[in-house]
Amino acid sequence: MTPLVEVSHVVAEWAFTQGLKKLRETSPNPNQSEIARRIGKSRATIGHYEMGRYLPSHRSIDIMLEAYGHSERAAYYRGLRDRVESRSPNWWDGEFPDGFPPHWLALFVGFESSAVHILAYDTQCVPELAQTQAYAEAVLRARQPAASEHDIEVWLRLLRGRQAVLDRTDPPRLRWLVDEAALRRRVGGAAVLHAQLDQLAQLAGRPNVELRVLTQSCGAAAATTGGFTELVLPNDVIEDLHDVVYVSTPVDRIHYESAEHLTTFQASWARLWKEALPGHDSVAFVEELAKELTGEPGASTPAPAIE
Repeated sequence: MTPLVEVSHVVAEWAFTQGLKKLRETSPNPNQSEIARRIGKSRATIGHYEMGRYLPSHRSIDIMLEAYGHSERAAYYRGLRDRVESRSPNWWDGEFPDGFPPHWLALFVGFESSAVHILAYDTQCVPELAQTQAYAEAVLRARQPAASEHDIEVWLRLLRGRQAVLDRTDPPRLRWLVDEAALRRRVGGAAVLHAQLDQLAQLAGRPNVELRVLTQSCGAAAATTGGFTELVLPNDVIEDLHDVVYVSTPVDRIHYESAEHLTTFQASWARLWKEALPGHDSVAFVEELAKELTGEPGASTPAPAIE
């Protein structure tokens, strides 16, 4: 079945520009000046194409792809170019203050909202798409202690918008791998954590979601690999560069797309996934952690029902 996914404009633009750049750089004719001569443009124009400042004509695409030795890809890139030109709005356009989200974050959110498969390994917190508002707010305040109330609310609104992917007509397949320490960390206090664990267990019961927990008894692999998220785009829409991995830092999110990097992350995921508790046991583990909190003051507030 074809996924009912609308690839966001920011991702289509990225796939078009980076795809052209990669084809040129790996071709027998990587020189921008030579390509520019063939299409009757300046060398700078090729750079503008690859940065998304201008869109090449269909004719220019045909000539470039022939020079790159990939004439068979011309029809795909013409179609992708037209998709970019149509500029279907991103879901967040007009919803936030000017300049927000910044481009690096918009690209991540675009990948996330366009993905058919999301694999998230978290070592410090519950996966963002599974977070309750109270838990997410506590995380934000800890990460951004100087943020204003307005800024916190903007970030929470963005998270709510991102979480809409869970209720998409054809939602992505989600695999969450969470370290036990992240589940025990008292983010926001006992009541907030209790509600968060309840919600995580509820979400893990959905047919498209699989949760696994890396317990403290797991081997060294869990101690040597930091968290990351892999996002897989629908390859019926994005045929090249449709698989990326993101790593969060205190200031941004770095993405990796080369085959070498992807192979490394995927190998790490496979090892960790194998070591973690199976799905049913992981859900039971989370439920047991929630029960441990039940007797603490204010910790019995149930998580809101998830339809």
